Amino acid sequence: MKKQNIAIIAIGIVLIVAAGFFTINPLGTFSGNVTVEDMVGRNVTIPSNFDKIVSTSSPLTSLIYMIAPDKLAALSSGFNNNTKYVNDTYRQLPAIGAWHGKGTGNDEELLALHPSFIIDSPRVRDGKVVEDDLNLILNKFSTIPVVAVPETANLTNINKTYDFLGKILHAESTTNKLKDTLNKYLSLGEKTKNQMKDNPKKVYYAQGENGLTTSPPGSEHAQVLDIIGAKNVADTNLSTETTTVSVEQVIQWNPDTIITTNKNFFENIYNNSQWSDINAVKNKQVYLAPNDPLNWFDMPPGSNMIVGIPWALKVVYGEQVKDLDLKKDIKEFYTNFFHYDLTDDDLSNILKSSAPDGVNLT
Repeated sequence: MKKQNIAIIAIGIVLIVAAGFFTINPLGTFSGNVTVEDMVGRNVTIPSNFDKIVSTSSPLTSLIYMIAPDKLAALSSGFNNNTKYVNDTYRQLPAIGAWHGKGTGNDEELLALHPSFIIDSPRVRDGKVVEDDLNLILNKFSTIPVVAVPETANLTNINKTYDFLGKILHAESTTNKLKDTLNKYLSLGEKTKNQMKDNPKKVYYAQGENGLTTSPPGSEHAQVLDIIGAKNVADTNLSTETTTVSVEQVIQWNPDTIITTNKNFFENIYNNSQWSDINAVKNKQVYLAPNDPLNWFDMPPGSNMIVGIPWALKVVYGEQVKDLDLKKDIKEFYTNFFHYDLTDDDLSNILKSSAPDGVNLT
């Protein structure tokens, strides 16, 4: 009997301790704290129920917007009144910047939001996490739990990130759907790459007002070209993510297609005599990547670029992907991940504004 009493007392103590750590809400689900192992192997204690988080980088913020927008307390870069395809609820979120690379995040604004926890995205260089990035956030925001998620930009190595974020953000259904969508387009890109391996189309990615900033193969910023098997003409053994080139160099490369993320460059290139002898210009094959609510091709690099894969396939390899239903794919992507239902007119306007006059992408 004494042993039984001791056992009962021990169980009671365990239950009391547990009750101090977890409470049960009226719906019968646990609220309190849980300890998770983040993606760099750190054990971090976070609330099991939460409604307010922030992120430290633009690619990560964009990804969280896509899979769990109602959990975001802030954006890296805010939506503005020119952004058509975003719900007003998200348009009103404050913009607090980013902290890595060239980012200039606002410490005071982040702290004033009192987030349940921070999801940090330290950069990955040569396969290793930049520890100074993570230490910067840990030191600045030592009173707030910080969960590290390093891989948020490389689409060919991001599935583990989707699995992890799906669990901690209670968004597994959406992340599984996003993973399936990405894998479908990666497979289509691989198929096209194999079909065109002996004669890939030459593409130049033009950045900036004058179009003379670009990104080489292997860069996160130009990864859509790598995925679809296009020949990125800026293959100059560069070790940087972006670089400046001359118009003479672009003329020498003579790309078949030019893709840009700069509207002014796109609108002026056909009237710029310096570019007029390039095949892409002569043949009206200069395209502007759509960017509402997030860019399809770059800036930031990351999951927002998934919808840019079928678009780029149509732009670069239209003859090879005649069966691709671009309109259907874009509408589904916007509904599932940009949280906006495009009308037929919306979609026509997006595609028309991304192509030269007289070019129909569908």
